[in-house]
Amino acid sequence: MKSLLTTLAALCCSFAALSQVKISGTVTDSYSGETLPGATIFYADGKGAISDMDGHYELNLPEGKYTLTAKFVGFQELKKEIVVNRSNMVVDFPMISEDLKEIEIIADIAVDRKTPVAFSDVGAMKIKEELGTQDLPMLLNTTPGVYATQSGGGDGDARINIRGFNQRNVAVMVDGIPMNDMENGWVYWSNWFGLDNVTQKMQVQRGLGASKLAIPAIGGNINILTQGIDQKQNITIGTEYGNNNNMRQSIGYNSGRLKGNWGVTGAFAYKQNDGWVTNLNSRQFFYFLKVQKEIGKHSFSISTMGSPQEHAQRINRQPMYVYDADYARSQGVEVPTDPAAVVDQGLRYNSEWGYITRNRYDENAPTEVLNTRQNYYYKPIANFKHFWAPNRRFALSNILYASWGKGGGTRLNSSLIDPATGQQDLEYMYKKNTKTFPLGLFGISRPYNVNYVNDTTQYLASYYMQSSINNHQWYGLLSTFKYNINEQFDISGGLDARYYKTERYQEVYDLLGADYVYITSPTGFDANDSVRVKRLGDRINYNINSYVKQGGLFFLGEYNYKNWAAFVNVTGSINQYNRVNLFALKDENGNYQESGWKTFPGATIKGGFNYKVNGRNSIYVNTGYLSRAQMIANVYNGTTLQRYQGIENEKVAATELGHVFKTDKFRSAINLYYTNWKNRPVTVSISQGTENYYAFVPGMEAVHAGGELELEYQMSKKLQAEGVVSIGNWTWQSQATAYIYNEIGTDLLDSLTFDTKGVRVGDAAQTQLSLGVRYSPFKGFYIKPRITYFDHNYADFNPEDLVGDNGARQSWKMPAYYTLDLAAGYTRPLAGKYKIGVRLNLINITNQIYISDATNGQTFDAQSATVYFGQGFRWNVGVNFNF
Repeated sequence: MKSLLTTLAALCCSFAALSQVKISGTVTDSYSGETLPGATIFYADGKGAISDMDGHYELNLPEGKYTLTAKFVGFQELKKEIVVNRSNMVVDFPMISEDLKEIEIIADIAVDRKTPVAFSDVGAMKIKEELGTQDLPMLLNTTPGVYATQSGGGDGDARINIRGFNQRNVAVMVDGIPMNDMENGWVYWSNWFGLDNVTQKMQVQRGLGASKLAIPAIGGNINILTQGIDQKQNITIGTEYGNNNNMRQSIGYNSGRLKGNWGVTGAFAYKQNDGWVTNLNSRQFFYFLKVQKEIGKHSFSISTMGSPQEHAQRINRQPMYVYDADYARSQGVEVPTDPAAVVDQGLRYNSEWGYITRNRYDENAPTEVLNTRQNYYYKPIANFKHFWAPNRRFALSNILYASWGKGGGTRLNSSLIDPATGQQDLEYMYKKNTKTFPLGLFGISRPYNVNYVNDTTQYLASYYMQSSINNHQWYGLLSTFKYNINEQFDISGGLDARYYKTERYQEVYDLLGADYVYITSPTGFDANDSVRVKRLGDRINYNINSYVKQGGLFFLGEYNYKNWAAFVNVTGSINQYNRVNLFALKDENGNYQESGWKTFPGATIKGGFNYKVNGRNSIYVNTGYLSRAQMIANVYNGTTLQRYQGIENEKVAATELGHVFKTDKFRSAINLYYTNWKNRPVTVSISQGTENYYAFVPGMEAVHAGGELELEYQMSKKLQAEGVVSIGNWTWQSQATAYIYNEIGTDLLDSLTFDTKGVRVGDAAQTQLSLGVRYSPFKGFYIKPRITYFDHNYADFNPEDLVGDNGARQSWKMPAYYTLDLAAGYTRPLAGKYKIGVRLNLINITNQIYISDATNGQTFDAQSATVYFGQGFRWNVGVNFNF
């Protein structure tokens, strides 16, 4: 009997063991996508599992109903109800940081199925896996409505377009701090190399977005959140190598949460690159340091980052036959047969460099390669942040920030291409600068050499390099509060204040063997000293200071009840501009000439709601109207004190409708949008004699409408897929007249009438398709192929060309193209808590030949268009050590 009972008990135990089901999954940070090792997952008191170094956990449970609870220090507890049957289950836990409230208030982050705007999240893992050697905006081509290119191909010269709006109209923020240039709105990505090293998450909000800032964007917002303090200390060391001697080294440190609630995050990176395009070399540094401290209900942080860099540029677009004659013929282009024409130089062709031998004093001087287009800049930014949450109902955030930019970009005063090489003929320039010519030769009224000091010969430069300098000081305060009135209503508001001063001038950068430059322009030198002879480092051509003051108040009301979420956002702003000319003659009181302060008010109102139809479906609507002050670059003519006549605010009305469907494994988001943009900034010019006159064109209008589809599908634990479809219909919709006055605005000189009605907006692809797959056949390994397709991309153009018989004429439509990329990597643990990771990125694997950017020509076709070709096949290998 005893033996029988023992046997039965053993059989029962065996049956129980066999009936258990494996429950597994991954615990991650919902914002960054990073895994959370050491998280606990309970199914009963004291019973559960702990996630491993990869954030993975496993449980074996009998069939039945359970409540799984995930806990991790610094994150909100997360519960999930599950029913265990005979099939193994995957239950993931995307944990929400306790700092969520602070992040939402500071960075205006949208929340899925709650915030009624169109947005896409790009986590740190995706950035690390797919970016490779590209500029950060290039990764966003995998999100709907985005078109990003490397432009001329220089490091950091990428540009981005969202829904047909260029990046002058897209707000880029890092930890809630605006990054767009305050003169023209442009974003210079070369100033932020290495930012990917410390990015926790990027969120792209399309349309008016969720930003509360008083100075709004039209096309969308790009919010970049940097890393905070992790729970545990870690150190990451990385090294990379790629095509064209592309080398990068980096190190990152996170102290974890120290005693007394301190923490330090730091990163440093260095990169050098010879460039895929010929002689587009670069050297870039990056540093980042953040120190955080919590004292009771208060949180303080001080952070600084910067990227001193120097990189060569390719600025001038060329006719397509200059790069590839066969491709040009396939597009119906007639290729010149003139031996003096520059033809078929290859896709890597760059006309901005040449060879020079500086042998004026040394017959054995070496021949060097000189890039005539060099960008050098350093723009450090620092901020102090204070966050106070005395209770669950109230929170206050204050950010003080400052930036000091210094640098410029070089170019020749006059280009001279050698048709035999297709390069700048710097040897000829140097010889002409250092050869003595008699007085009166070439019809000039002064000698090429004059005696200045101790009877030594001084050579006048016919050719030289000048640098356009843009130094700035930028200070800002962003103060935001949020108050929870009750369970349904929240209100928030605050102050957005900025001050900006920029010094813009040109200076003599390289005399190419000569000793001085003689300025002939009556306004190209300082009238207060009248010296027209300028030497190395002297300021020439223009010298102006511009001042911008911006201030605004914003208010947001939010309603959340059961399945409903709604918001209303109202802002008001004041922009003030002034400009001073340091080259103009001072008045009798010794004061420089200035334009005087000009004030432009602005306002915004937008609102929307989200309705959760059920546990899987939600719909949203948002609409808004904004009156945005023109930027200072659209108020003044170039580098003069002349203000355009008839300046009016940009006026934008936008509406959007969306639907989100979401399950544990699948998500789809559909967005339909319509944006009407009036008084879109456009300027034109005419010439009368030796004078040029300029005008602002009022009433220019464009409509940006379209639809977007975003799909994510986790087919299994090993296989995930994502896809994007975006179809736009972006057209100009106006017939307008520009009235051109004299400098003081008293005499009407001319008028030009433009017809742009129905003309497609250029400079961005209006059709976009993308499909990517991530396959992980075994632990630690992944492979990610991705194909991206662009079509209906029209050449950029000037509305002033659409006059007379050319009225309403379409720009040249570029050929459609696709690129195929591949990312792969493997991470494995070493001894103890150490890990090593290897990563491979292959970009444009099939080496597709395609045109990425184009400018319309006089004949509105491929023959006269000037273009940039996209870059061919590139590769990059990286190794990371994590301690």
